[in-house]
Amino acid sequence: MNRAGQLWLELPPQSPRAPRRLLVFLHGAGSSAEAFAPIALAWQLKFPGATAAILEALRAGSLDRGRDWFDSRGVSADRQPRIEDACAVVAQRLEALQRTTGIDGSRTIVVGFSQGATVALELARSHAALASIVVSYAGQLARPIAPDERVAPTIHLLHGEFDSLVPAVHAERAYRGLSAAGADVTLDIAADEAHSIGQAMVNLGTTRVLQTLFRGRVRRARGGATLH
Repeated sequence: MNRAGQLWLELPPQSPRAPRRLLVFLHGAGSSAEAFAPIALAWQLKFPGATAAILEALRAGSLDRGRDWFDSRGVSADRQPRIEDACAVVAQRLEALQRTTGIDGSRTIVVGFSQGATVALELARSHAALASIVVSYAGQLARPIAPDERVAPTIHLLHGEFDSLVPAVHAERAYRGLSAAGADVTLDIAADEAHSIGQAMVNLGTTRVLQTLFRGRVRRARGGATLH
């Protein structure tokens, strides 16, 4: 606990026999860990062996409700250092979760929404060893991809076609930049979806992650390892 309340809300695995993973969720601006719990539970249904941790954002919400990850006022150049500061705190919490659960970055999946997705994308770039897969719902890059930058985690960008708060052009721009940098990245613009995560968006995100994990198992099997 800290002065602002809980650091995260933790949900235990639903099955002790399923593969162990760590699912880390970063909620959107003006929300809370409790409000995001239904989405985390929906993800756990597809990954029943995963411990789910919904991190609590860092500052009071700008609209006097919930909590925000960073102050979103000003132009992108103003927000960039705030996002980097938020990312540093998230990295510390993620490291603590990995120590307590004994689950390392190769089995960690970070899922962010809106402001949380922007922080998650920055985490993939600046703390790549902490997660093997990052899922960004309605996110945007804090800064352009540098010409010589390499991004190690697999990144899945998901965006609602009718998102008016964070237009889908941000996801398209991120996809172009990450692709140019050689990242393993996918982009889905979901028809008829807005700035929210309903069951269709949960299904889309979990399907992308399962495809990534299956692809990894196939590669290991072809190299002589055992599927599990």
